[in-house]
Amino acid sequence: MPPPWAAVPDLDPWLPATQGLPEWYIGLNWLPFWQTLTPDAKADYLERWDAPDEWREVIADRYDEQKIDWEADASAQDEWRRANMIDPPPRRWWQWRRLR
Repeated sequence: MPPPWAAVPDLDPWLPATQGLPEWYIGLNWLPFWQTLTPDAKADYLERWDAPDEWREVIADRYDEQKIDWEADASAQDEWRRANMIDPPPRRWWQWRRLR
């Protein structure tokens, strides 16, 4: 399977592929293929296709599995919510009426 830089040569590696051919190729074709490869097979693939440094960095950052500390992430989100909690707007008279 050709890599994104060969299949869609005009695609900037730093821009996410969210529409059209880049989205279709990367999201539905290349990424499922990439995720089936072992780490050694991924390294061989990048060497065989002479991956540019930019693409190597983007692939490592965006498409390879990342270890996420879910507890730290949830804690940071809770902290942000507490620090940035905004009071809801007051209800208007029509919001208090009952629908019959």
